[in-house]
Amino acid sequence: MTYYDDLVNDKKRVSAFKKAIDAKANGITYDLGTGSGILATIASENADIVYAIESNPLILKKTRSNFKDYDNINLIKTDATCYEFREIPDTIICEMLDTALIDEEQIPVINNAHKYSNNKTIFIPQGVKNTIKLTNSKINYIQYYEDGYPKHEVLSDEVEYSTIDFTQINDENVDITVKLKATKDGIINSVMITTYTHLCDDLTIEPTPMLNPPLIIPVNHIDVKKDDVIDVHLKYIMGGGLNTIQTTIMRN
Repeated sequence: MTYYDDLVNDKKRVSAFKKAIDAKANGITYDLGTGSGILATIASENADIVYAIESNPLILKKTRSNFKDYDNINLIKTDATCYEFREIPDTIICEMLDTALIDEEQIPVINNAHKYSNNKTIFIPQGVKNTIKLTNSKINYIQYYEDGYPKHEVLSDEVEYSTIDFTQINDENVDITVKLKATKDGIINSVMITTYTHLCDDLTIEPTPMLNPPLIIPVNHIDVKKDDVIDVHLKYIMGGGLNTIQTTIMRN
C-alpha cells in the first residue's frame, strides 16, 4: 500500500473534502497536487472542466488510469508552484496540507494560484488555524503524534497562534512569540502544534491520520510551576520543510 492509498483510505478526510467540493466546486476547477486524483473525480461531478495538476512521476500512471472514465478531467504533469493557469479558475482545490503547512507546498502553490484567480474564485480548503501547547515528552527530534505516540503530558491550555487564509497571498515565513501559562507543575521539554482545516462555510475538520497529525517539537528544558508564563518563540518556513523549524522557550 502506498502513501496515496493511505490518503484515499482516510475516510474522514475524504468525506469532509467531498462535502465541501460537492457544495462549492463549479465551472472551471483546478485540483493542484491531485495525487491519485480522488478529489478531482469528486469535483468533476459539478465542474465543467477539471485541470488536475501533478508533478510526481511515480503516481501519474495510476492517476491517468483513475481518470480514464472522466471526459471532463484534464491531467497536466507540471509543478503547481509555477504553473501558468490556462483559464481563470472558478474553483481551486489544493490539499497539499501538512501540520502548520511546514512540510508541504500549500502556501507556495496557493500564492502562485493568486496570479490567475479573481475575487470570485472559491478556494477549497479556505484556510487553516494553528494552535500550540506546552508538553513534556521523551523525544529527541521532531515527531508527528500518531496512534497515541509519542507519549506526552500536556502542561498548558491549547492557544491559537495563527490563522492562514488561502483566499489571500500569505508570507511563507513565520516568526512569532506566543505566551502560554502552565496549568500544572512539571518540566517543559517540548511543544505540540495542531492544525485545524477550514474547508468551507462552517465545515472545519480536526487532524486525521492522513491530514495534519499534530507535531511535537523538542525544546530546551524549563522547570515550571502552575501559572508560570512561558514565552515560546516559533520560527519556520511554510513549505520549507521540518528542518526550517527553530523553537525556543523562556520564562516570561
